[in-house]
Amino acid sequence: MTIATEGRFGGAGLLKRARTTLTGTDTASVAQRSSAIALIIRLSSAALAYLAQVVLARLMGQHEYGVFAYTWVWFLVFAAIATLGFGDSPVRYIAQLRARGEPSHLRGFVRFSAIATLTSSIGFGALLIAVLPLAGGWIDNVYLMPMALMAISIPFACVQALLEAIGRSYSWTIPALAPVYILRHGLLLLFMVGAVAIDMEATALTGYICLVATMVVSTAYQAIAILMRMRRAIEPGPTAYRPREWLIGSAPFAVLYAGQHLASFADVLVLSFFASPAEIAIYFAATRIIQVVNLVPFAATVGTAHLFSARHTRGDHDGLQRLCRHVVAATFVIAGAAVALLVAGGDWLLAMFGDGFEAGYTPLVILAIGVVVRVAAGPAEDVLNMTGYSGLSASTYLVIVGVNVAFAVPLIMAFGVNGAAMAGALALTLRAVWLAIAARRRLHVDTTVLALLPRGRTDAPGPAKIPAE
Repeated sequence: MTIATEGRFGGAGLLKRARTTLTGTDTASVAQRSSAIALIIRLSSAALAYLAQVVLARLMGQHEYGVFAYTWVWFLVFAAIATLGFGDSPVRYIAQLRARGEPSHLRGFVRFSAIATLTSSIGFGALLIAVLPLAGGWIDNVYLMPMALMAISIPFACVQALLEAIGRSYSWTIPALAPVYILRHGLLLLFMVGAVAIDMEATALTGYICLVATMVVSTAYQAIAILMRMRRAIEPGPTAYRPREWLIGSAPFAVLYAGQHLASFADVLVLSFFASPAEIAIYFAATRIIQVVNLVPFAATVGTAHLFSARHTRGDHDGLQRLCRHVVAATFVIAGAAVALLVAGGDWLLAMFGDGFEAGYTPLVILAIGVVVRVAAGPAEDVLNMTGYSGLSASTYLVIVGVNVAFAVPLIMAFGVNGAAMAGALALTLRAVWLAIAARRRLHVDTTVLALLPRGRTDAPGPAKIPAE
């Protein structure tokens, strides 16, 4: 081994690299630091969420936990829609406006996104409460009151999504993520345990009463933390608006992430037509465990999504390709290790939920396969979203929801909860491959693990122009 190699890979080299990552102010160091912090927060969140779900399942029992889980799926979907996309588009637009040196439009965007988010989310929640009495023919009455309380929580969830996106745009990782992924789970757990301690029934309805209280507290804390930083980062001055551009550009994000949740949980929703709440609870427990692996690409997104946007805006195609390689290399290795650990300890993790939950092990393994393929496809979705192709990502979710449902019905009828997992894994695989192909064709960027191979490194100059939405 040469001295140069030792310097790069030996102890001194590693210490130097770690010190640079921890203290550096260049974009690469900031991105790596943000991704590392995000991963720590999300892994902590996963552990806390797992503990919370275990406690809820044990307190409620399979039937009530199944009701809670079914309603939670709709909470995620409705909250994504009600933001109008402003829970994610700030990551793109703030990076663009800062890169272009447009402070007046930056101030205008921040103000406009807040008004749009509040208006749409409050209106959506009120509409949902109004139509729930008419939904008795479609869903069991046991779901109605939990869903009404879930609707009250939607505006708070939307505001938190907006604040998270703004914080991510400025690499304020801790105040952006901790209230959503740490405080929210912790408070829900504490409030639920406290409710049972004062002799309230351990039901799904009680769980959503606790959720409302959780959302109020966590949103207030996050708003204070982010707004204080915004006052220092954005100087006062005139505002300029491009509302039509921002609405049109943000809308695909609403479709994208609502579709993402629908695609992720279409199997749960279809399962509800063929299975009891107890069986839904078992399957949902398996999805919550495998969700740990999905935290890995998310952590990379937090630190790099705005860099995809900035480099594309500057026309830096080679830099964009290099960034994709770094992201897919790190996420594939970490996600692979996480999957191995979860599969090895899956029986024990499921048993923590209570008696009978071990039946979710086979679905857990099947879902893990789909997640590995998704990670191997790399950050194609993030690259497309941050370079003007968010509409493409959104439309593929709608297609995949249809594909998931089409496969889920016969597979669930034939194999029960195992069939639901097969449908979910297949849909996830098809979408990941399709987006990777789309990124290659439109941006000439290889986002997959194949880009790490010498033959995969084809850094041909790509288009620098931002396409119209």
